[in-house]
Amino acid sequence: MKKICIMHQASIGDTLLASPVYRAVKENFPDTEVIAVTSPVGAELFRGNPYIDTLVEYKKGGPVLPVIKKIWRADAAVILDYHYRNALFAFLAVIPKRIGRGKDFINFKVEELPAETFEPKKYLSLLEPLGISSENLSLTKIFPTDEEKNRVAELVGSIKKPDKKLVIIVPYSLSPLKDWPSENYREIIRRIEASGNVVAILGGKNESELIKRNFAGVKSFAGETNLRESAEIISLADLQISGCTSMLHLCSTTSTPAVALYGPTVPAQWAPKKNCTVISKNLPCSPCYNVAGKPPCTDNKCIKNISVDEVWAVVKNFL
Repeated sequence: MKKICIMHQASIGDTLLASPVYRAVKENFPDTEVIAVTSPVGAELFRGNPYIDTLVEYKKGGPVLPVIKKIWRADAAVILDYHYRNALFAFLAVIPKRIGRGKDFINFKVEELPAETFEPKKYLSLLEPLGISSENLSLTKIFPTDEEKNRVAELVGSIKKPDKKLVIIVPYSLSPLKDWPSENYREIIRRIEASGNVVAILGGKNESELIKRNFAGVKSFAGETNLRESAEIISLADLQISGCTSMLHLCSTTSTPAVALYGPTVPAQWAPKKNCTVISKNLPCSPCYNVAGKPPCTDNKCIKNISVDEVWAVVKNFL
């Protein structure tokens, strides 16, 4: 095959969890052009990725023809998400083998794996029609530019000292249901600083004001860095603490250990398999987040019932 396109327009976390697919395709077909049709977020994360030859950025509502031209008559298209749009693009580009789990325009349908299956494994199973089987579930690295590395070195250098450890806190996710209470994070921060170490907070631009209000006096990089710079900051830290959030998956692209707090989502499906300590109550009502047929949660005790002392018992071992 001369050209394979992999199509996925998803959030930060899902984009990272799908990254083993690009590596597996390139390793099995080293002379084939691997094209990634991805969202603006994906284009930022995958810039410089050695397993991708061509990045095609598509934003919903944008022009379609440039995408069709880039993938025209590719030998195969692997549709990683369920959006009919990507499958339609592959159909319009006259791609003979369209692989996916969606209903429309797919002619090589792959059966869904059990819900609790680790997400990267689900993505990799879509490569079976290409004769590819991979057990390498690790997420691929992010490749910041030299300029981005230098900028991060200055940012981190202003707070990290040789005799102190740097702990990254990511207090917020896409849903408050998954978030540990802010007062608990504040107490963990107090204990970390009392032990002589340093804390910095990461988050998105839309969370920066909330972080300022709830974590006054704590160094925050929220809204100050792009995703590649955030990955570089995490790589220079000694530990990250977060819930089930995209920054946890970004952390797993580095060698920095993580402490992950899980409530309404399934660790088996979403939590990193290496270098990550999961704390979860495993309540009978979990999982409930985005689970079809379950009523909306009114009391996320699954995450609120994780105590500060439980988390501190794990964190202090890293410090």
